[in-house]
Amino acid sequence: MQTFITVGIAVSLLLSAPSRATPEQQTQENQGWAHYGGSLSGDRYVAPSSISPETISNLSPAWEFRTGDATSGVKYGGRPSKFRATPILLDDKLIFSTGFNRVFAINPETGKQIWAFNPKVNFSRGYSEMFTSRGVAGRKSLSKHGNQVCGVQIFLGTLDARLIALDARTGRKCPNFGDNGEIDLSEGIRNYRRWDYSVTSPPIIVDDLVVVGSAIGDNGATELESGIVRAYHVVSGNLVWSWDPIPRGVDHPTATNWTDGSNMKTGGGNVWSVMSADVERDIIYLPTTSPSPDFYGGKRLGDNAFANSIVALRASTGQFLWGYQTVRHDLWDSDLASQPLLFDYTDANGQTRPALAQATKMGFIFVLDRETGEPLHEVQERWVPQTDIPGEQTASTQRFPAIQLHTTDARPLRLWNNGPDHAAVCAKLLDGVRYEGIFTPPSLEGTLLYPGNGGGTNWGSMAYNPQAKIGYLTVNRLPTIVKLIPRPEFRSAKRRGTLNGLPAQHTAQNGAPFGMARVDVYNPENSLPCLEGPWASVVAVDLNQGAILWEKPVGDVPGVNKGTRANNWGFYASGGPIVTAGNIVIIASPFDQKLRAHNGTTGEMVWHTDLPAGAHATPMSYRFKGQDYIVVTAGGRMPDSNERGDFVVAYKLNK
Repeated sequence: MQTFITVGIAVSLLLSAPSRATPEQQTQENQGWAHYGGSLSGDRYVAPSSISPETISNLSPAWEFRTGDATSGVKYGGRPSKFRATPILLDDKLIFSTGFNRVFAINPETGKQIWAFNPKVNFSRGYSEMFTSRGVAGRKSLSKHGNQVCGVQIFLGTLDARLIALDARTGRKCPNFGDNGEIDLSEGIRNYRRWDYSVTSPPIIVDDLVVVGSAIGDNGATELESGIVRAYHVVSGNLVWSWDPIPRGVDHPTATNWTDGSNMKTGGGNVWSVMSADVERDIIYLPTTSPSPDFYGGKRLGDNAFANSIVALRASTGQFLWGYQTVRHDLWDSDLASQPLLFDYTDANGQTRPALAQATKMGFIFVLDRETGEPLHEVQERWVPQTDIPGEQTASTQRFPAIQLHTTDARPLRLWNNGPDHAAVCAKLLDGVRYEGIFTPPSLEGTLLYPGNGGGTNWGSMAYNPQAKIGYLTVNRLPTIVKLIPRPEFRSAKRRGTLNGLPAQHTAQNGAPFGMARVDVYNPENSLPCLEGPWASVVAVDLNQGAILWEKPVGDVPGVNKGTRANNWGFYASGGPIVTAGNIVIIASPFDQKLRAHNGTTGEMVWHTDLPAGAHATPMSYRFKGQDYIVVTAGGRMPDSNERGDFVVAYKLNK
């Protein structure tokens, strides 16, 4: 029997803050798409917009642009390119980065190129996040600083750990920023290794500061790069503040939360995804990741705060305000991949509070007061399965919020009866694998992770309609098997390259007594999932009431005949949704190469179209010269081909 303990605790050291525009006002002022998440609130809300259930049928192709940046991966160790960027609209230009870290500015009306910038990243060496760049950040006039060179700036983080400032007019580097337009982010990073330390998401700009995190190959070793978040002045490039989620000194708010000095050795805890900012309250919100390595924590005992946490800092100074940990002592790679959503929460008495909603890989949504970190819906502490690995020490309880987007327990394992051979192969794959529900720790016999480290809500994040007061997000159920391998056996296991008969990822976890192997749970004979669906959904949630309003499948299953049950289960969504003021939810899918529109009230799919390649990105939308557009980058697999796409595709609403 499970024991439940209600909690509502967050560390808080709030100070007074200046009055500025609210997140809702920010959205209204940005009548285009000035930030990666639409606004600094990360709401992905399109206003103004005439795209509605009544007008969606008038959407038609406008233009198509190709970057030339695509590879099937043959020259790069079998690692194909990924075009995951969401463009921004700034200075009357659509601006975006490719997986090769090139930046393009194109005309938002015609799709014609205006300029391109090449940072000349060396791809002869591999990077842990090869060909990944989700976009750029930008801001307008800095005339009060007398900066006449770059009146509108674009900031790019690169795979080889540089932060580059560009002039939005010309695409040339801003010479007065850093060292001739760029900053070497490797400086001051402990245990720096070029292939493991990158920037894959856009920085965030708050007033005169550009704030940047990092992507770290956090399963490689116990001692990896530190996940420091840094703020630089937008004009000079001078460092203004830095903050490490993992304590490196006694004055850190979680210095006593780590045991045996492991905080001085562990890496990670970084922010590889997108941050949000409340400009009015001078607060920036960091979604942090797991400490290193992912699947063994015996060298980092304790809860490991503030890894796997939402951390609030004073944006202007970097001062710690509060932190809320969503996973204690993470052993499942359950980093916070989703951008925090800032919105106004209304309680049962009609009282409004500034709030933050954080979606997670577990399929949970935590709703917190964004000034204090206090949960606004009940959060239960539940006992979770415990480890039997020598030297490991599992957290005894984990936090379970009121909003859960699927059952947290896949027991009994429902094998998909897609013919007797399919079920038999899958049963053999799962034979002997440990599974006692969510948070079952990694084991020597192999552990099933559900919904999987690639499941729940990832970097596609949430969208929010402030008029309807409804949030929208995608949820994936991608179970994996993780197995710990004793160090003396790891080398031979890696040579074999398989786990339970499937080709598997093997990672050394150097410094730990165990390496690991990981594999998705699918039938190798037909590449179809083993467990019943749904596999991918778009979900509408009332964040005030904590209620799920509707759920619809995203994507079609490749290789499965129409009319089967599986066609109501979806099939993986990489990017996330956007929502228009006209109450249309738009989302792209990678495997069936489609762009879809749903009625935000009912979930009914009201429009769809074929894309020239699969889309791993979140769309964006804007109004330009009175015309409403939807744009999505399509860089996945092209139909009936192993080649990858390099497309930016636009649709316009015909009047």
